[in-house]
Amino acid sequence: MFIISEIAPQFHGITAVAEQMILQSKMAGADAVKVQLYTETQFGSERAYLSMNFDQLKHLKHFADNLNMPLFATPFTHDRLSWCLDLKLPYLKVAARMHNEMPDLVESIMKQKLPTFVSVPADYPVENITKHHHAKYLYCVLKYPTRLDEYQMPDFQTSIFSGISDHTLGNAGALYAAAHGATILEKHFTLRNSFQFETEKAHLGAMTYEDLINIKNTSKEFELIRTALKR
Repeated sequence: MFIISEIAPQFHGITAVAEQMILQSKMAGADAVKVQLYTETQFGSERAYLSMNFDQLKHLKHFADNLNMPLFATPFTHDRLSWCLDLKLPYLKVAARMHNEMPDLVESIMKQKLPTFVSVPADYPVENITKHHHAKYLYCVLKYPTRLDEYQMPDFQTSIFSGISDHTLGNAGALYAAAHGATILEKHFTLRNSFQFETEKAHLGAMTYEDLINIKNTSKEFELIRTALKR
């Protein structure tokens, strides 16, 4: 399973913390690291300190490149999309909220024809999604964090979805998807689940270093079982 470690906003706006999260994600087996790019006022002035400027993104890409760890981003404005293109980030990301809130930006992202991960809200009509050959689609329950009794998952064999953008508490949701054929997992990463701030509740449903190792290794074991059953 291709695992995307989402480090924003859990890096607290601190470059050194982001570096530590990238390093731990690499050591634990993530396949890529993702950040979010929005303006200082786009999602509330109280989150201004979490916005990332171009130089910070450039620095983190260089840091990740030195670890042979792909780093990419969700651009929430057209100029942030330009940053991604200028830095030649290997992938792009469409966030679940963007289908309703920023359809023109979604269109601009898809026109780049770069490998793109597209999160789709669980309650969004799938028939409204235009499929692109360069995109991989992730099912997403928007509530953060998601309790296990609120968990939802598509049929990965018959739907457009290759995986999930997981917001559930703990590892069970990610592992359940892996066991049922998900080949991509995006999940927030944290240095510690107890790091809780009013504007950064993503730590609750995030995976730690140990969680990431468990998810990566167990997903490989599921694949071995599937292969054995096909013989």
